[in-house]
Order: sequence, then structure tokens, then C-alpha cells
Amino acid sequence: MEDKRRQRALLEENYDDDKRKLNRQKEAIFEKENEFKRERSRLMERVYSIIPQSAHELHILDNRLYKLHDEFLTETKRAHRKLEDEERELNSNFNTALNNLI
Repeated sequence: MEDKRRQRALLEENYDDDKRKLNRQKEAIFEKENEFKRERSRLMERVYSIIPQSAHELHILDNRLYKLHDEFLTETKRAHRKLEDEERELNSNFNTALNNLI
């Protein structure tokens, strides 16, 4: 009986550690997204201050940056989905391991 308690405690500890790792990875992705958005805004502010706003090149640059932004967000969404899949698998494995202890 004591052995099962220790095994359960170890399972819970490992599960909590893995869950924290996944959450840190998610937070890191969100932080990268926010940093990307801030940097893009700073860049465009600088460009607007240098190039006349009516310039055709400015419009092209802005469109390219929006496209780059969309591609970046697509990749971060893919990374989020992957982490969510890992989290579901972690939950499933944890529940299976707990059921096997009973």
C-alpha cells in the first residue's frame, strides 16, 4: 500500500513537472508573438518617420511585413497545436498510469 502511494506521488510529481514545462513553452511562444508585434510596430514607426507616407515603396514594405507577420502567426499557431497535443497525451498517459495503480 505504501509503495502505491509513493508511485502515485512520483507520478503526480512527474506530471506536474511536465505540465509546468509545457506551460513555460506556451508562455515563451506568446512572448515571442508579442515581441514580434512590438518590433514590427517600432520598425514601421521608424520607416514612417523616414519615408514619405505616400511612397509606393512604403506600401509594399508594409504589405510584406504583414505577410511575414501572418506567416509567423501561422507557425506559432502550429507550435501551440503541437503543445496542446502533447498536453492531451500527457493527461491521457497520466490518467492511464493512475488507473493502473488502482
